[in-house]
Amino acid sequence: MVFSALCLQSGSAFTVGSNSHRQVSTTRTSTVAHMFGGAGAGVPNEDNPEDLKQMEDAAKSMGMSLGEYKLGMGARTRLTEELDATRLTAGKVDTVLVERDGNNPPKFLEVTITDAGKALGKDAVSKELVAALKEASDDSRKARTDAQKNMMTYISEEMKKF
Repeated sequence: MVFSALCLQSGSAFTVGSNSHRQVSTTRTSTVAHMFGGAGAGVPNEDNPEDLKQMEDAAKSMGMSLGEYKLGMGARTRLTEELDATRLTAGKVDTVLVERDGNNPPKFLEVTITDAGKALGKDAVSKELVAALKEASDDSRKARTDAQKNMMTYISEEMKKF
């Protein structure tokens, strides 16, 4: 992870330059979390009899009612949206800053190394980057735990309606 983050920066990231702009590198992946073996991005359209039949068959194959299946799909969607929307920052704004989402691995990762950070030299900026990445990773672990607790609360509240 550290090596790949270091590779995201251009070779000039570790040299002192005269420009005063921040260098920003963003990495996005197209991973999709599939609950129940690849159900996709949410609940199919109930207005379509074929989609409804697929949902009923999927629920039946897992020993669930249609309502339970739809609740599980909705909870997964809510969890995914919460983790995608989470933004965590770590490091120092004036030297090395890491911003990421709550996913592991992150779908959104932005590393900012300022001119002041570059002036620290390769070894110092590397240490700051490693520390910022570790801090952001630890923070994202807590964010995932919180999001999972929120999901479980949502499920238990919704189950009371059955």
